[in-house]
Amino acid sequence: MSSSNIVKSGSQTVGSGGSLFGIGAKKPHYQYEYYHDSSVKGSASVVILFVVGTAVSCTAYSDLAANCVSGQSTVWVTVDNNPGNIVKLSAEDTSEAFNDIVANITERLGDTASSTATILIGGHSAGGFSAIAAMQENGGDLSFKPAGFIAADPLGRGAGVPALKIECPTFAMGFTIKTCAVTLDQAGLAAYNITSNSNRVMMQMRNLRSGFGKEITHCIFASDGCPGCAANEAGAWTRSVMGKFCILFVGSIQGENTTRAQYVEATGENSDLVNVFYGNETATV
Repeated sequence: MSSSNIVKSGSQTVGSGGSLFGIGAKKPHYQYEYYHDSSVKGSASVVILFVVGTAVSCTAYSDLAANCVSGQSTVWVTVDNNPGNIVKLSAEDTSEAFNDIVANITERLGDTASSTATILIGGHSAGGFSAIAAMQENGGDLSFKPAGFIAADPLGRGAGVPALKIECPTFAMGFTIKTCAVTLDQAGLAAYNITSNSNRVMMQMRNLRSGFGKEITHCIFASDGCPGCAANEAGAWTRSVMGKFCILFVGSIQGENTTRAQYVEATGENSDLVNVFYGNETATV
């Protein structure tokens, strides 16, 4: 078996934001970076579109992206739906970016992905909220129905995530201890519980505190965290486990018989630091 060879595209820009007041803007306007494993032959059969969190760029999720595509026929696309601005909450911006990529998949991703690839979407924090709100069941403007959703502790405004719906299979991630002022039952926990599809799984990290700067926080998904909370080495193991969960989850969407036991096994030596909720189980803290 050949070893993985993860290739990333580097940051690419579509459209422009125009002047300070938006004059001369060319929409859609977004930045993106995509990852694939070149050791896997042929164009990928799966594309994951993932929106960044608050104040994070499209180049920030390299570990998570690489772990999710390693050895797989998958392209991971990290999307900044609002370049140059820390706010990523707009469902409209996310819809425009996702719709553009899907409509122009060969132009945007080259020959790395099949034009008929299965499309999953998702996002982190505010970006995750925008992706949920962009879906058709929430009155959003996505032009397609995603085959699955990857919810990296999504966090919204107003009534937030609990007021929305997710009808497709979902892989949700969240925590047992509040960090970054993120209320637990408004974020990853909510994304899992609002999913009506029985194909759902939650990786709930027991982010026990071990001293300031060493705890696992809401921004652990990004390789270097965010300006407010660094993703330190104490939590690096989480992104490896996330990758294993993601691969199992994508397999389940493609018809593989994925079980709860397989997700538990994927936690490996860190099983005491992860709660797994699955299927008809209700996620709790």
